Amino acid sequence: MKKMTVALLASLSLAGAASAQFPAGLGSSLLPNISSTSTGNAAGLLSFCVKNKLLGGQNATAVLGKLTGQSGVTGSKDYAAGQSGLVQTGQGSGFSLANAKGQIKSKLCDMVLKHGTSLAGL
Repeated sequence: MKKMTVALLASLSLAGAASAQFPAGLGSSLLPNISSTSTGNAAGLLSFCVKNKLLGGQNATAVLGKLTGQSGVTGSKDYAAGQSGLVQTGQGSGFSLANAKGQIKSKLCDMVLKHGTSLAGL
């Protein structure tokens, strides 16, 4: 029993160290897989991020323009979901970027920008 308690305390200590590096669960296993979002959802999420000042600059605007310029993107349900902050990965339930806290929002917006850049061919 004592060994188990020591092991549990050691694992909690490591978890605390990890959370110091990745606040509020920024570990990659806790974040949705952005690379599986559709073009429409990525464009909607970029729109959400820019509108909420989580991303800025010409790069985000250029990627957003390139994605929304693709046929059928702005009229899709995925785009509308993204604009409301809903990450749709096609793997079950969505993840609400709108309800995420602090640095998680920024991290996810950065991930969406990277994925959107790839989708836009930039």
